[in-house]
Amino acid sequence: MRRWSLIAVGLVAVLVGAGASLAVESPATVKQATPRVDTVPVPRPEAGLLLVWTSGGLPDGLAQSVSQLTDVVAVTSVRGGAVDLRRSLDADGRVLDQPADGWAVPLDAIAVDTSTFPTFVPRESAPPIRRLGPGQVLLGSTSARLRKVGPGGVLELLGGAVTVTGVVDDAVIGGAEVAFGAEEGARHGVTVERYLLVRHRASRAATERAVRDLLPAGRAVRFRAPGETPFLRDGDAVLPQALIKDRFGEFAYRPAAGRAVEQDPAWVAENIVTAEVPILGRIHCHRAFVTAFAGALGELRDEGLGYLVDRPGYAGCWAPRLVDVGQPLSRHAWGVAFDINVLKNTAGRGSAQDPRLVAIMRRWGFTFGGSWLDPDPAHFEYLRPPAR
Repeated sequence: MRRWSLIAVGLVAVLVGAGASLAVESPATVKQATPRVDTVPVPRPEAGLLLVWTSGGLPDGLAQSVSQLTDVVAVTSVRGGAVDLRRSLDADGRVLDQPADGWAVPLDAIAVDTSTFPTFVPRESAPPIRRLGPGQVLLGSTSARLRKVGPGGVLELLGGAVTVTGVVDDAVIGGAEVAFGAEEGARHGVTVERYLLVRHRASRAATERAVRDLLPAGRAVRFRAPGETPFLRDGDAVLPQALIKDRFGEFAYRPAAGRAVEQDPAWVAENIVTAEVPILGRIHCHRAFVTAFAGALGELRDEGLGYLVDRPGYAGCWAPRLVDVGQPLSRHAWGVAFDINVLKNTAGRGSAQDPRLVAIMRRWGFTFGGSWLDPDPAHFEYLRPPAR
């Protein structure tokens, strides 16, 4: 059985501080990805295609209602969720990954309608999606590389084993790690309608108005066209989990109380460090994240803007937890997100962050939660290398 290497992965190469070693036997064999320094490719604009998503999932019946609009040519609904990997095998039956009993590797999954979704992907990617059947799964290209699994391989998931029938470009499946047909997805609990892809003949503005009229009053919605976001998916203001893993590594986990989780202590010992940074002092983050975080804080200090960060309002960086009970892992579990000025920036409300602070954080490669559809104005997390 191949052991997972514990080489720190990331886009920031300079370590600030030193990690405390944990003298604990690893409960899982955890591998790391090869370091990547490229940015996410953005597809070219394509007229007449629109992504529609709402926070927390789509209202019941929205896909059917949108399909009946006069100028809508085609609609497909994509379901999403998290699944747990217990073991993976190659096409010859050799074990590749096998966390210890009770532990699992989290995977970001979608489930698609195999009759309608293929019309929204490049021609060459349509056949493997149409052929998806019971007990089968497709992998995104990044996921396949991380898993080292190709066609004929097997993923043993909490909901049962599935055979890998193909590998497609990440963008084809919205950056997800695995893609099921709708029926197989339901067997693994991937049932929440996350977003629609819509082809339309009318202008974009007219199509957006028509869709808004179908939503409950006050329901926030986000529309995107190709080229406006790296991946057509819900939650498109953040990197897909596959790309977070590709840059910062992968770990096994198991549930703890509430939304807390336990992580492979060997991964934590290798990747989570304690460092001294400007303004905040001591922090605990991923070793490949620290330099950018420290750089942003240093710029605030050097520009005489350190007072924009309230030290008592710093709520941490690394925190092994889910976004919420029943939801996927937070980016805090990787130690690549942080919350600042939390006392004045409540989740779900408007931002009280100074625009100068936000601009500096964005320049250092962090996405700002205050601009999200479901706002979290105290939250910043890794999105790209610093623009410096």
